[in-house]
Amino acid sequence: MKNRRVVFFLGFCAACVVILFAMRALTNYINGLPFTFTAWDPEAAAGLSKAFDAYSAVTNLFTTLGTGLLTAMGLFLTSNRKQRYDGGPLWLAFASALCVCVSIYWGYISSQNVEWAIEGGYPSLDIPKLQWPKRMQGCSILAGVFFFAIFLILDFTKEDSHERPAHVDKA
Repeated sequence: MKNRRVVFFLGFCAACVVILFAMRALTNYINGLPFTFTAWDPEAAAGLSKAFDAYSAVTNLFTTLGTGLLTAMGLFLTSNRKQRYDGGPLWLAFASALCVCVSIYWGYISSQNVEWAIEGGYPSLDIPKLQWPKRMQGCSILAGVFFFAIFLILDFTKEDSHERPAHVDKA
């Protein structure tokens, strides 16, 4: 049992390191993209401020949802201290937490890139440097919700080993 726990811990740490390096490489790639855009349209300038505000609001919404999901997961896992989780469904909770943390990270990168675009006076949100982090944030929060939902389904549908099935006679 102890060896299994050590293997699980080392596997989780290895996955975190791989994700860390992959995210760093992807961040360097995205931040290396130029701010390219189409010709400036003066009539669109009025709506650009509202578009930047909406973009920032979506980033804030995803970040709020991510922190709420982490809180819900923490409360769920710590509320039943007597319940022991085996390694099977527990990895789903860890995968969910990891995906949510990745989503929060991409939200930070997204906000940072939007601030650079505003400061630089770029007239469009349709720039890969702005869209990639937003897509990464959205996909990773969806993956986190998916893993947490599967974890909850497995947890709520499992049978307790100390309970007897109802169809067994008590003779």
